[in-house]
Amino acid sequence: MASNEEYEIALIENDIDARLCATIIAEEFALHNSLVVFNQSTSDELFNECFWPLMIQVLDEKLSFLIRYLPTNEIVAVIIAGDLFLECKNHPYDVSSPASFIPNIDLFSEMLDQFVYHDFDQQLKPYMILSISVVVTKSKYSGKSLAAQLSIHVCNYARDTKGFQYAFVQTSNPATRHIFVKKMNGKEITIVDPATWLWKKKDHGLSRPFKDYKGEPIVNILVKLDE
Repeated sequence: MASNEEYEIALIENDIDARLCATIIAEEFALHNSLVVFNQSTSDELFNECFWPLMIQVLDEKLSFLIRYLPTNEIVAVIIAGDLFLECKNHPYDVSSPASFIPNIDLFSEMLDQFVYHDFDQQLKPYMILSISVVVTKSKYSGKSLAAQLSIHVCNYARDTKGFQYAFVQTSNPATRHIFVKKMNGKEITIVDPATWLWKKKDHGLSRPFKDYKGEPIVNILVKLDE
């Protein structure tokens, strides 16, 4: 476990930190996320198409955090989170809408829609499910349990300050999967092998953009935030 004297968890509250965090996520995903590497998306594409719009979308909710390494003031880990109710209300999944520039986005959106309207046996309400969109640690700081600390912190914070009852995360990263299932007692709801996924939006037909993908599956995980 990383020393609290060296690392500080802080709320992401301003555009400067938000932009730095989105950049870090995009760079780490471009290098190390198996789906992104397979799709050959660049860090600039990821920043512009995914992580900066996502960061701006949830910034005012004040549920996203960073970890700073105090000796250098460097941001070394980031978690982006928001209210799943607002996410679904403001960005409803529509299979008839144009395909995303990055197929990963449509795959995750489809899995989210499946969870909200089929797998979750309750009506979604505000401040009910914390949606954790991304948790990432700079690769040179891996192995220090920073992602686990950040994940536990944001869940406790969301529960204690706003009354969230659950946390929901989608991941293809085995380390993130381990954190939410083994360390936080999450339940795996759906597991999808991207190689089998049919991209229904592509040219209004069917395609398999990940048919040669050999990496980890994508998992929908639900964590109950007990008192």
